[in-house]
Amino acid sequence: MTGYEYERRRHPLRIVIIVLIVLIALLVGVDFAARAFAENKAASEIQQQGFPKKPNVDIEGFPFLTQVASKDFKDIQISSSNVTEGPLDIASIDATLKNVHINGAFSGGTIDSLNGTATITFTALANAMTSQAGPLGQLANSALTLSAAGPNEVKAALNVLVLSGTAVWRVTRTGDNAINIQLVSTGGLPSSLLSPIKNITLQLPKLPLGLKIQSIIVSSSGLTGTLTGQDVSFGS
Repeated sequence: MTGYEYERRRHPLRIVIIVLIVLIALLVGVDFAARAFAENKAASEIQQQGFPKKPNVDIEGFPFLTQVASKDFKDIQISSSNVTEGPLDIASIDATLKNVHINGAFSGGTIDSLNGTATITFTALANAMTSQAGPLGQLANSALTLSAAGPNEVKAALNVLVLSGTAVWRVTRTGDNAINIQLVSTGGLPSSLLSPIKNITLQLPKLPLGLKIQSIIVSSSGLTGTLTGQDVSFGS
């Protein structure tokens, strides 16, 4: 076989390989485009359901279109930062959705489990507390610097007018999407002076897809709320 004949036989095979590569590239492009559209649509729906801002939604797994065909998504990530609800600013909300099953009409479905965290800085917590304290808040705002006093308590050294002292508040979960700040001890300050911020309940934003606060932990960097949900239905 001459070199010319050999090249003639290889030429069709080369064309087939090139065509296959192009088709694969097109399919991958379509898959990524469909995923991006679905992620944007899901984020918009979450915002329309009452979440304060449009979150980031990432649908994990490849290929995406096979998950659409099966109506079964194994792993979806939702995240958002600097979420404000009333006086409280939440630094970040992150959640993982496992086994999301879509109904036949693609109008709703169920989620087997949801897990995540919400983080609040001490500065944001202090600002939210003093905003609820009226005139005292204006006096104490610059002096209220919170830090951890235990797994469920925060403390502060305060300078109010001619008085100075310390105070400790206990932080607990109350309801599905609120936290309670309860004054438990003071040192050097009359408790009556702190009565405006003796017992405060702060609401978190309406959390997406049935997420609920399971617990609140105080750490060296602020508050971390554990978010959970089980067998959650959504849509219609």
